[in-house]
Amino acid sequence: MLWAVSRAPLAKLQEYKRRLGWTFPWASSVDGEFNSDFSASFTEEEQRKGIDYNYEREEPVAPISSRSTSDGASKFAAMCGTDVNTYIRERPGMSAFALEDGVVYHTYSTYARGLDGLWGMYQWLDRAPKGRNEEDVWWRRHDEYNRESQQKGASNDKGITEGDAEHWLQNFPRYNCAGATQSRQHFLLPAPHSN
Repeated sequence: MLWAVSRAPLAKLQEYKRRLGWTFPWASSVDGEFNSDFSASFTEEEQRKGIDYNYEREEPVAPISSRSTSDGASKFAAMCGTDVNTYIRERPGMSAFALEDGVVYHTYSTYARGLDGLWGMYQWLDRAPKGRNEEDVWWRRHDEYNRESQQKGASNDKGITEGDAEHWLQNFPRYNCAGATQSRQHFLLPAPHSN
């Protein structure tokens, strides 16, 4: 069974979970040691001395590189409303456990780039001609697409605007694979209407 664990108050996690329509179990470790026990959360003191993360020793307050932006950690810290040092004290990680005869065994952990396999979209984007084609923070939560689309203009119920589809149709070659061609229908857009 999949569980998520985050260092935030449970009420905040539950509200976010409701907002995004998630149904998996999500626990709060805000008052516990779970995250630090599995090398995914660090104190200010540990950060000043250097930490062990992703099976490597990091120098004191080492910057985190990012594939999506040149100033990665500082941009993401600002998006979260915090400073860089606080932001990089909390790191991503995934651990697996087995329960056998009433005993819990820690069987696996991975961190940083080892988590890419869990982000389903990356596996597809990494195989595209331009890869992730990242220039800035490009991802949004699913409920943010409709908000942004409504501000830009007409959209379908998937949050794709006329402008989005036109950009794709104009900027990418049209391939004819087994008789299928890219078209307005490919983007599930309503037919244009005239006034």
